[in-house]
Amino acid sequence: MHPYVIQSHAHLTSAPITLCTASTSATCRRSCSMPSCLAARHHILRTILALRNLSIEHSVLRDAKQSRSFVTGRRRNASSCTREYSSSAQTFNDSLEKKASSSKHDVSAMLHRISAFLPRALSGSTTDGGIRSSQLWSELLSEVDTDLCSPLEAHLSARVVVCGADQWAGSHELITALLENPFTTDEAYSDILRNRWKNQSTYLTIDHRSSTSLINRTLTIPAPWLQQYPFPIQLTEIPTLSSDPSLPKILFKGDVLILLCNPLTTPLPTLISNAQHILQRPNTILVLTASNTSRHAIDYISKQLAAANCTPGKILAVDPIRALEAVSALKSDPSSPAAIQRYQDDFMGSRISLLGDVLAGMLGLNDSSRTASSSSLLSAIRTRSAVIQMQSALYASALSVSQARVSTDRVFTGASELQSQVEEVRARADREVLLESGIDKALLCGLKEMKALLESLTWLKMIWRVDEIDSLVSSVLDRRWCRELENQLILQTGRLASTQASLTSSTFSQLAKLASPNSSPTFRSPILDNHLRQLTHSPTYALTPDALTRPIQARRSQLTKHTTTRLHRDAQNAVLGAFGGMFGGAGVGWWLAFGESALSVGAGSEAGTALGAGALVAVASIRWAVGKWERAKRKWVEDADRVGEGLKRDLKVTLERGIEKNVAVVPIAAYEGLRELAGKQQEEIDVVRSDLISMQADVEALETARPS
Repeated sequence: MHPYVIQSHAHLTSAPITLCTASTSATCRRSCSMPSCLAARHHILRTILALRNLSIEHSVLRDAKQSRSFVTGRRRNASSCTREYSSSAQTFNDSLEKKASSSKHDVSAMLHRISAFLPRALSGSTTDGGIRSSQLWSELLSEVDTDLCSPLEAHLSARVVVCGADQWAGSHELITALLENPFTTDEAYSDILRNRWKNQSTYLTIDHRSSTSLINRTLTIPAPWLQQYPFPIQLTEIPTLSSDPSLPKILFKGDVLILLCNPLTTPLPTLISNAQHILQRPNTILVLTASNTSRHAIDYISKQLAAANCTPGKILAVDPIRALEAVSALKSDPSSPAAIQRYQDDFMGSRISLLGDVLAGMLGLNDSSRTASSSSLLSAIRTRSAVIQMQSALYASALSVSQARVSTDRVFTGASELQSQVEEVRARADREVLLESGIDKALLCGLKEMKALLESLTWLKMIWRVDEIDSLVSSVLDRRWCRELENQLILQTGRLASTQASLTSSTFSQLAKLASPNSSPTFRSPILDNHLRQLTHSPTYALTPDALTRPIQARRSQLTKHTTTRLHRDAQNAVLGAFGGMFGGAGVGWWLAFGESALSVGAGSEAGTALGAGALVAVASIRWAVGKWERAKRKWVEDADRVGEGLKRDLKVTLERGIEKNVAVVPIAAYEGLRELAGKQQEEIDVVRSDLISMQADVEALETARPS
């Protein structure tokens, strides 16, 4: 009998496996660890008959049925080979189960700890499909803990999720090529498999059963590929990444996630943007479905992903369309040598066989686990998946904390921008309001006019209007002193009112920008917003025309009530003193002339002497009165000059107070409130970040200590 060459589609291996004839079955029993026995044990699908010289004759093709019978016999041999492992693997399994039990308790405790931490780091609901939602991760971790603590009999399958980046990624073709059986006689098998998405929308679960059916998003099918490993495989097919709220949870439930991407339709930046949360998971297999993807291209893509903090477990290049065409060609004519040759060429050229090897590695099926039981392997898979879920939850928390830090920095930046606008208004107001209004010039002109008035009030004129000095000076003071400056300040008040409206509008625009859904992350404080709106409706918010002129009015009133009143009093005193001196001089003269005293000369002094003495006293009193009036006028001018200097200071203080209490009251309150809120948020972020780093270290230690 000719030797038979069998291509193992079930294992997706690229090299053909040579099987011995019936006469060498004893040898096979002794070498049951060889790949041929393992291939037979795990339900080989593809049987290809070949001659030694690789030229296939029609006579050999007629023996296909005999070949299938031969494979059935090999499965019996493989079963006997398996029994030889049972005694030697029992001790290893017991030890592995003890380690796994201890690891389960540690993982479960960490799951509860992280679940309690998540609400502090993640928001309850998000706009990114729930990736950074505490509800999503709490539910996932709760389900993971339930799976971890439940008996293994409740979950006998390894969960593999297959998802396409878009509708051209080839997820449908990949699963069809893996599950198709060209030798089946069941007509419904291929029909249901290839048309499984006719009445489906979001996802499909595929399990192994003895019959083929499609009910309520669940496809059961007797596909040998689902049984090729020591435990069954449950496939979940998602055609494209979508914003459906249920998809993130389904994606993360898988023990292994296969993400397909067609680089021609989904550029790498788009893939990173849409699937960064998937690409950072170590149980993700990124499958590039371009037919001409080279090793250098994969290395380049790997570096680009690493630069974006995306490190999937493995990156492969597979052509699922070519693999499906190979299976379809063989199914159309299983006995045709051309179809068989095309199947071999296209199936191996599609590199789909590499996917099975990588998937086995992801599921922990290595040389050291060959003697482990399926329950031990599934337990290890569950534990590893739990650790990955915790890492992903903490990764989402780290992203959320980072985004919150960015939000806090944006708030500080917004507050600084508002403060810069206020400082700019202050600097501009000093220049425009104080300098352009011409305060110095107005004070100088006012002082000159008042000097001219006082100089016009000579002694002789003052005597006749002594009772009108107060009203006269006050009237001129009210009409002339800084009146032009007052008009200029009223004009500047109108400009400040416009500036106030602009600052208020800019403030609310800045708050709206921070709270905008288009800017992520958002920052919203209803309390601060309400406080600012209350300020805008406050009675003291609006600028009145006399907002800047009050110091002028106060200083004018000061000159009127104090300085001018003193001038009026000094004028009256001077007049009284002058007239008193004149009458006193007359009295002195009379006394010297006619009075009886030691100064009298005889019966009376000479008339000339007495008259001279009286005149001297009168002139001295008048001179004193004139000097007193001149000093009073000079003192009034000096007081007015000091009042003018005080007015400058008052105007500056009033302007600053007006900007702080009126013009910029809203932006000042806004940036002070923003900084206070951002400061408190930053303190909370620092505490959460510290706890997050601690948990990441504990999970890393748990991953290191986990039995492999």
